[in-house]
Amino acid sequence: MNHKFKYFVVGLIILVSSNQLFGQKVQVSENLVLYKLSEHCYEHTQKGNNGLVYINNGNAVIVSTPDSDIETQNLIDWVRNEQQSKIVAYVIDRWHPDAMQGLDIVKKNGIKSYAYELTRQIAKEKGLPIPDVGFNPEKEIKVGNEKIVCHFLGEAHTSDGIVVWIPSEQVLFGGNEIRNYNGWVGNIGDANLEKWSETSKNIKREYGSAKIVVPGHGKYGGSELIDYTIDLYNLPKNELYSDRKAIPSIDIKAEKELNIKAEFDSIRGEKRILRDAIVIVQDKTKIIEIESPQIDITQANARIDSEIGRVKIYDKKAGDEKLRTDVNYRKLIVYKYDEDIVGFVVILKAIENNNR
Repeated sequence: MNHKFKYFVVGLIILVSSNQLFGQKVQVSENLVLYKLSEHCYEHTQKGNNGLVYINNGNAVIVSTPDSDIETQNLIDWVRNEQQSKIVAYVIDRWHPDAMQGLDIVKKNGIKSYAYELTRQIAKEKGLPIPDVGFNPEKEIKVGNEKIVCHFLGEAHTSDGIVVWIPSEQVLFGGNEIRNYNGWVGNIGDANLEKWSETSKNIKREYGSAKIVVPGHGKYGGSELIDYTIDLYNLPKNELYSDRKAIPSIDIKAEKELNIKAEFDSIRGEKRILRDAIVIVQDKTKIIEIESPQIDITQANARIDSEIGRVKIYDKKAGDEKLRTDVNYRKLIVYKYDEDIVGFVVILKAIENNNR
């Protein structure tokens, strides 16, 4: 065999074997899985919630905690024991539980945590564990002989969400600022729909060279996920109402969680069926008003389902209500998630043109 050809074949085998490692699945526990994204970077995912692990020269940083104390500890143990690496930083990318549920475990392990300053402020207001170090709007953290960049680039899924950039790997953790290809608008309960597309454009401007982009939920991809998010939330002005009222359409009592006004109201099995209805629910921080030809309420868990209609979300501000969101929707789901922290979640499949 020609020596040059022999070396080419051997080199090709090594290259293919090496590349096969990327995308490799590591089962840490029954619910916690890691996928190798690059030579030094892994995605961690648990029940559809994603984060990152970056390891360099015996040092490591973890971004986002699993939505579980147990799995957060499992992840820390894997980095320390299986990778023989010291965790020099833990980055919290937003205040929602699927990003910081395990922060108390991080603290018990003596790991320094970092977050955008607004995330720390929200955590304090809600009585949650507070990340150790705040930044505004950007922070570089050294990991071995490389660095990561934590960056707030605008409101989107929440008012405080950040992205994390690993320049040496060309990997971007987009968090919930960046959407996967599931086709749903998603949870808008704490979102700024008017700013989301603009924020995504800011992300593309800064980190559009990313080869791998990890969204907060769902499958990772390339920079096309940034473009997808820009388009998904690029809402024409006629899809955002301008006839905005400062107060809900029907009177509500401050202490009453559920308020209903309907032309037709009946019970069918476990569901309460409302037609030509307005339903208002509220938690500690917001009021949600739904107007629809039909609204179904599952009484056991107070879940609300509706196929078409209009939804408004008001922020409660020191006894005053400020209208944040007002759109027509296709397919709405509202349910309560961790009453003392998040309150009601508002999930939409699509936002419809309000002039139809």
